[in-house]
Amino acid sequence: MIVIGLMSGTSADGVSCAVVEIRGAPPVLDWRLLHHQTYPYSPALRAEVLACASRETATVDRLCALNFDLAENLAQATRQAAADSGLALTAIDLIGSHGQTVWHIPQHSTLQIGAGAVLAERTGITTISNFRVRDVAAGGHGAPLVAYVDQLLLTHPEHYRAAQNIGGIGNVTFLPPLRDQTAHAFAFDTGPGNMLIDYAASLATDGRLSYDRDGELAQRGVVDPTLLSELMAQPFLKLPPPKSTGRELYTAQLAAEIWQRSRSAGLRPEDIIATITDFTAESIAQAYRDFLPIYPDEVIVSGGGGQNPTLMARLREKLAPARVRLSDELGLPVEAKEAIAFAILAYETAHGRPGNLPAATGATHPVVLGDISLGRGMLMVNQSLPIEKDSSSLTEANNPATIEIDAVSTLEMVQRINAQDMLVAPAVAQELPLIADAIDGVVARLRMGGRLIYIGAGTSGRLGVLDAAEMPPTFGTSPELVRGLIAGGYAALTNSIEGAEDDEAQGQREIENLGITASDAVVGLTASGRTPYVIGALRAARSVGALTIGLACNRPAPLQAVADIYIAPLVGPEVIAGSTRLKAGTAEKLVLNLISTGTMIHLGKTYGNLMVDVQPTNAKLRVRAQRIVERVCGLGPEAAEKLLADCGGHVKTALVAGLAGISPEAARRRLAQANGSVRAALNISGD
Repeated sequence: MIVIGLMSGTSADGVSCAVVEIRGAPPVLDWRLLHHQTYPYSPALRAEVLACASRETATVDRLCALNFDLAENLAQATRQAAADSGLALTAIDLIGSHGQTVWHIPQHSTLQIGAGAVLAERTGITTISNFRVRDVAAGGHGAPLVAYVDQLLLTHPEHYRAAQNIGGIGNVTFLPPLRDQTAHAFAFDTGPGNMLIDYAASLATDGRLSYDRDGELAQRGVVDPTLLSELMAQPFLKLPPPKSTGRELYTAQLAAEIWQRSRSAGLRPEDIIATITDFTAESIAQAYRDFLPIYPDEVIVSGGGGQNPTLMARLREKLAPARVRLSDELGLPVEAKEAIAFAILAYETAHGRPGNLPAATGATHPVVLGDISLGRGMLMVNQSLPIEKDSSSLTEANNPATIEIDAVSTLEMVQRINAQDMLVAPAVAQELPLIADAIDGVVARLRMGGRLIYIGAGTSGRLGVLDAAEMPPTFGTSPELVRGLIAGGYAALTNSIEGAEDDEAQGQREIENLGITASDAVVGLTASGRTPYVIGALRAARSVGALTIGLACNRPAPLQAVADIYIAPLVGPEVIAGSTRLKAGTAEKLVLNLISTGTMIHLGKTYGNLMVDVQPTNAKLRVRAQRIVERVCGLGPEAAEKLLADCGGHVKTALVAGLAGISPEAARRRLAQANGSVRAALNISGD
């Protein structure tokens, strides 16, 4: 897919365009920058943007007009970027447009203008815009959104990194190495980037310069310690992450006040600019000292500030011993990174995948970002998300990290496999809101007297059968409550049954033979999301009103069309191409663990974290049952053994009788009233 990313930053000096070819899916995303160019705003358009970003001069009519005028400008930049990269406009599949931020109220609201619908209409290309709003709606700051892309593209196997963007505002993403599975990536705004420097450069030159070209003005000046101390006292700098800021704090009025006060104190213009430049560097360094859990080995700088040699020199001095590098060295041009990021975020949205990093923005959960204005040549999935017509299966892709795995030592081989395994838990974590929805849906069906049915093929089917088989001994359920079916029947547990998974009609017959009703929940298991047997089963289950849940490791996929809830931990290509018993199988097993365990907890099959519905059918389980009664009721071995015997070996009855001080019969009545929940039974008064 070829995507044009458009970024108009808080510096409001133009639109950065990146033409990017993108394939695959996280965590292995294949991208290539085809072209990048920044197209400056005209002086009149920049003046209007700045006017509409000011409390003093913004009016509703100006904002309304600018919303469309900016979109026209973005459309022209898109056409020019396509032409400059040697591509016809029809070759562009998607546009990701950040728009121009005119106001931002952290964790309340945010406003970016440059209407995506106008952009789609003028170019005929599907446009995704207004990315920040959904994150704010989910309780986040809507920033920094680039953190998600930083994590994808800049995480190092061994080194702790800080990805520092210096646009109008500064923001950092802390990136722990792959080897550290205890630390997590997060991000926040560090404070001013170029914004105050730009204001000061304009004031110093009577408007001739809109920024300090090559840091020359700052280089000629001397930092004033008093002014620097005043600037570093700003309250925002002391706020803990997550946090965000923008032109609403670092305003033209603030810059004018700093300028007037400093000039009155006798500072030369170049001294003021030198001090403000030092303020940007010092605020970044202070943020690292105050808020990063581990000081970074490397700092990767992007944004316009990376082209200011004076600012970079101050950063290197203040951030030592960290190695400060430009993102150019890693294949991400300094001025292009944010435009590339919004191309990738648009690509993720077009595939129905979340694009925010809650640890960075403070959102309560991952969300799919942006508003979609459809263009030509796109299909619809779930009636909302456009996808490529020729979308290929992620689970069948080749993994570039293991291409030479047969040529390395045994130790390096297992290290590479283990490094891939480390991607599984974060992929499952991205799906937790959907998994929680699935658990709640299954519990509701089981409380209606329904069943939980797993149906799958190959490795996926075997995992479903295994999870179902573990329910009776673990939670004391009837073998009929949770059942697992596999294409080819139980013979397929140990043998390959050729063609079984391709029989969609057989999947439908399995559901019909079980007598599935609206009270049941059916989970379809297929790593690729394409297996006909599973799709046929879910389609049949859905037709009778059953809850249908799809579990795959690929998105988009045909399974989505027949699933009420679609869970897809995207673990990326396998170590051995197509061998989904590896990462995909591990991810599916983790999700099944969550669904079945969460369901049983809600059904009262545990008390705290103890398996109180355990069936003492052998010596080991009899010992476990007695120890549970000993621990919970505070009894010695003999007393616990007697209580358990008096209660017919039923652990839950013994716990309620022992803790409430009532007879076994009274305990049974309470448990019946409480639908088998020990905790609820203990809250029932009387005997």
